[in-house]
Amino acid sequence: MQNEKQDILYQAAYVWKELISYRYVLTYGYKGHLHTINLTFSPEDFPHLAGFQYLKDIRLPRYNPRKIVDMVLQQKITYTDVQKASQFHEFVEPRLAALIQLKEVLDCDFDLFTYVPRFYPFTTKIKADYLIATQRDPISFVFILKESSNGESICDYLCCSAFEKGERDYRTNQQRRTLLKKTRIHIESENITVLYNRLVDEPSATEESFLTTI
Repeated sequence: MQNEKQDILYQAAYVWKELISYRYVLTYGYKGHLHTINLTFSPEDFPHLAGFQYLKDIRLPRYNPRKIVDMVLQQKITYTDVQKASQFHEFVEPRLAALIQLKEVLDCDFDLFTYVPRFYPFTTKIKADYLIATQRDPISFVFILKESSNGESICDYLCCSAFEKGERDYRTNQQRRTLLKKTRIHIESENITVLYNRLVDEPSATEESFLTTI
C-alpha cells in the first residue's frame, strides 16, 4: 500500500473520474447581459492537466489519453513511477495537488476572472478564456478554455490547466466577474444541484434587476 503522499496521483485521477460525470453551469453578469459557462470534463484531458508532458525522461506504459485515468486507478501507472521524473516536483506535483481539490474548489466559493494574459507583468503560454482562483489557502488556479459553441447562448468549456500558486499570482491585473449562479448537473441522471444563486436572493428580484447593478 502506498501512503497518502504517494497516492497523490491516484487521488487526482479519482477526482477527475468523478468530475467526468458532471457539468457545471456558471452564470455571471457583464454590461447588462448574462453570460453562461458550461464546464465539462473529458477523460483525454487528464494527462495534460496532470502534467504528463513533463514526464518525458521516464518510461511509462504506452497509453491512449482517454484511458490514462483508468490506468492510474488500476495502478498500472503509479506515483512511484511518475515521481522519478526530473521535473516532477516542480511541474507535476503542483498540478496533481490542484486536481485533488478541483471538485471542492468548484463546489465552494471562488473568484472568477476573464483571462487576458497581455495584462500580466510576466509572460505565460497558457491559453484560456477564464480564470478561477480559490479564496482560501493553498491558492489554486483553474484555467477554462472555450471548446465549441452550440447555438447563440450555450457554450461548452473545458478545464485546460490547474495548479497551486507558486511565485506568480495569476490574478494580477485580471478583471473579476460577478458570479450570479452556479449549478452542478449529474449528466446521466440529470439531477441538478444549485450551489449558489444570487439571482433569487430576494423574492421580488428578477435577473434584469440584478443586471442593472453590474
